[in-house]
Amino acid sequence: MKNILLALFSLGSVSLAWAQETENVTKESFFKKDMEYQVRANFSIGGATPLGIPQEIRKIESYNPTLALGLEANATKWISTDKKWGVRVGAKVESKGMKTKAQVKSYLTKIEQNNQSVKGYFTGLVQTDVKNTYVSFPISAVYRLSPKWNFYGGLYFSGLIDKSFDGYVTDGHFRQGTPVGPKIIFENGSQASYDFSEEVRKFQWGMQLGAEWTMKKHFVLFPEVSYGFNGILNPDFDAISFNMHNIYLNLGFGYKF
Repeated sequence: MKNILLALFSLGSVSLAWAQETENVTKESFFKKDMEYQVRANFSIGGATPLGIPQEIRKIESYNPTLALGLEANATKWISTDKKWGVRVGAKVESKGMKTKAQVKSYLTKIEQNNQSVKGYFTGLVQTDVKNTYVSFPISAVYRLSPKWNFYGGLYFSGLIDKSFDGYVTDGHFRQGTPVGPKIIFENGSQASYDFSEEVRKFQWGMQLGAEWTMKKHFVLFPEVSYGFNGILNPDFDAISFNMHNIYLNLGFGYKF
């Protein structure tokens, strides 16, 4: 009996060691075989914008994309035998921002006046400053067209980590409550500020499409377009009459290994 128990214990130990070794080899093979890793940096041009130009916005006086940067690490698993198709997952820290000045008419907004918030309709010049930072997780399908070119597309999911959405109105008049309410005139450089930072949505999701060109063995250049499906402001926020979406062109470079 003692010999049988010893034999069973020895067999169990050998089986456990073999299973652990097999598991380690499987894990190592998965993360090394047919895998490609990248680190990337990009500059973004775009902004928080409605789809189409609302009738309230009569003229865009100026636009500044500001310094909007992104830093990403990703991994691609080639799933087809010819390594033409792959799945890519990544993590990215990115800023999205803009500064604009626009001439508006009967533009619904909320301003700070006499230490209180006043909602109404403004006609004149509006400046908007947006600067938000996100942690994003893109998931994409990748197609290798040639040794030099890859195309990819998929979804991203973003969490807000820093937020700023503010500005001011000037050179016009503000109607309190309704388009024919009491008038407040802003002239000779006078202005009233607004701050909607607390209304920036904490979760964003959308899609991205891009292409990569391998410049050298390890270096790539890429353009990428991203579009946010949901608006950047909370859905119950009613001091702007239209939805605004994050729409950006990202231009950057990467190192693959």
